[in-house]
Order: sequence, then structure tokens, then C-alpha cells
Amino acid sequence: MSMNLASHADEAIISIIDDEESVRDALLDQLESLDWKARTYESAAAFMKSGDAGSAGCILLDLQMPGMNGLAMQEELTLSGSHKPIIFMTGHASISTSVHAMRAGAVDYLVKPFDSESLVLAIERAVAQDCDKRRHTHDLNQIVTCAAFLTPRETEVMDFVSRGLMNKQIAFEMSISEIMVKLHRGRMMKKMKSRSVPDIVRKFDALVAAGVLRSESAGEMA
Repeated sequence: MSMNLASHADEAIISIIDDEESVRDALLDQLESLDWKARTYESAAAFMKSGDAGSAGCILLDLQMPGMNGLAMQEELTLSGSHKPIIFMTGHASISTSVHAMRAGAVDYLVKPFDSESLVLAIERAVAQDCDKRRHTHDLNQIVTCAAFLTPRETEVMDFVSRGLMNKQIAFEMSISEIMVKLHRGRMMKKMKSRSVPDIVRKFDALVAAGVLRSESAGEMA
């Protein structure tokens, strides 16, 4: 386990959602014995009201429950913008249901009774996925924050640099002197906290993918 993942695991909370108290208690005891932080909920509605959907970690979710079932809660979380990984648990295996759950983004699908090793492996995968997602979101937010300080000219230069154009070519495209290109380029690199062209390409592509910049219109914020 990497240091970043280990740190994330320390913050992670495993949310156990099952309408059977005995199942909740057994899973809680098992996870706490393995030094995982866990919380239990008797229903999907109770979890949705708790505000824990945005916390680090993952969800152990019973598929068949009174009221809102597991699949309905998965859909509700997606609509709310939560990407917290879900591990489904069920005592009634169904190929069609498992396929539906996995296609909707579930990390795993455990059939009760499941062994400790299967549970731990599923949780480790889910927490690692959550860690990657949160790191990506954090990195993107930093890139967007830096890009917000760019002038239209600097953003335009960033676009051309990301396409691999040299300063002389950029000057021609922008109808300005090469000296001005170097000035805009230097300021852009400093504001974006970049020291290399590959890093600028990575950040520009991330901004385009996030819809912050439009690749077909250099320098135009979305």
C-alpha cells in the first residue's frame, strides 16, 4: 500500500448499510478488528440523510432492503454527484442484477455469506479507487485555479504550446512579435506552476476534458 493510499485509508470510513442488525454488527466488529473505521445504517434513507456520501471511503450496501433498495440508492448517489465506491452484498445472487450493478459503477458484488479475505480485498480496491478519484479531483481543482489567473493572450499561448508550436510559429498565428510570445509564455508557465512543455500539455488537456477550455477556440473559457 502506497503512502498516499495508506494516509487515505486512515481517513476512510466504511459505511455499512443493511436492514439486518445482526449483519451490521458482525461487519462492524470485523472491520474494526482490522483497524478500519466504520459506521452502520439500517436503511438507504438513513445513510442519505447522514451526509456521509461525500466522505472518504466506500459503501458496503445490501442489495435487497425495504424501501429504497441498493440499486435505487446507487442511482440516487450518482444523480447527487457522489462517486463514493459501492460494494454490493446480497443473499440472493442474480446475474442480471450483478451485471446492472457493475455497469452502474459498483466495485464488487459479494454473495452472502462471504469470507473475510473477499471482503478485505473488495474494500481495499474500493478505497484505492476512491483515493485515485479524490486525488484526480484535487489536482484538477488546482489546475483550474491556476488557469483562472491567465489572461486571454496567455491562455491562447498555452493552447498553441500544447499543440507543439514553436515561439516563431505562435507569433505568426497571433500576429505579434516573438518577444511578446516569450513574455506571455513565461508568465503563463509561472501562473500554471509548470516547468516543462509536457506538463503544460497535460494541464491544458485536463482543462479541455473538464470543459473549462474549448480546444477549438484558443483562449476562450467555457
